[in-house]
Amino acid sequence: MTLNFFPSGKRISGSAVLLFVFLLAGTACQPRDPSEDAIFQLKLGHDQSTGHPYDQGVRRFAQAVEAATEGAVKITVYPSSQLGDTPEQIEGLRMGALDLSLAAFSHVSQFVPELGIFSAPFLFDDARHFAAVFNGEIGADLDRISQSRYDIRLLATLYSGHRILFNSRRPVQDVDDVAGLKIRVMAGEADAATWKAFGAIPSPMPYSEVYSALQAGVIDGAENEPVSILTNKFYETCPYFAITEHLILPMGLFMSTRVMDRLPEEYRTILVAEARKAADWERDHIQQQNRSALQLMEQKYGARVAYPDKSGFLTRAAPIQARLAQKWGLEDLLEKIQQAGSAGN
Repeated sequence: MTLNFFPSGKRISGSAVLLFVFLLAGTACQPRDPSEDAIFQLKLGHDQSTGHPYDQGVRRFAQAVEAATEGAVKITVYPSSQLGDTPEQIEGLRMGALDLSLAAFSHVSQFVPELGIFSAPFLFDDARHFAAVFNGEIGADLDRISQSRYDIRLLATLYSGHRILFNSRRPVQDVDDVAGLKIRVMAGEADAATWKAFGAIPSPMPYSEVYSALQAGVIDGAENEPVSILTNKFYETCPYFAITEHLILPMGLFMSTRVMDRLPEEYRTILVAEARKAADWERDHIQQQNRSALQLMEQKYGARVAYPDKSGFLTRAAPIQARLAQKWGLEDLLEKIQQAGSAGN
């Protein structure tokens, strides 16, 4: 069900309305803890489990903001999709029902189409290229675009590391081995286009449903960074890993413009500064965690890790970046992203 909520006629999902009511009820009805001295109590949601590097990154951000504002801004983190799946959380930001959300660009691209280009395969060379893009002019442009498109702010962008394929059916030694596998993909168009080009059957679904879908055989596999595969125990049903390194996923720390505008300018400045510091820390931290997670799953849980020939993947993926950029009118943005990589080498 969808409802017309905004004067502009923008349609939002019924689940987002329920999220709005839930969060308002939680704010209005729960008695205030006398120990809570914060003037501004903010909620931050994301879809990963407690202890994941994303979770650690946003908790580090929350602690730093509280310290820098001397307790005037307190951010409570809600992991594991407690506040709804990612699209619902982003709708909540626009409505002012949720304050902050850490969300994959792929999911947010349905609201801010320009973010979709960042799900194109093999877009980033490495962490240095990624940082050059999001810590510079492009990151600032994306913040302005997000605000204009959907009334949300992009404070900083966290890093996934290279994502890999895992499946329950067979080893993947080259791109031809992917043929016919039903692979869960994120909501963005680029994700489906990538796996279709690789020969798989793309199956979009919310992240919170992936484990049960793997158990039930609804899908054959999915793709993610190693630390997420470990923390979500996807290795239990999918022992075949392929180090495809096809994508480095940007995870945006988004904030409701409505909420941000209510904060004093001093606190807004602190939020942005601490978000960027947390993103820099997380980028280094998750790379080490991904290496450790892959080693642990191979040695302790019996994951069968293959290092496929990437040439076939690269060949099939090659047209996707340019095709999507042309479709969305983002040729200039794609060129800037590519130039940022060249400048860092």
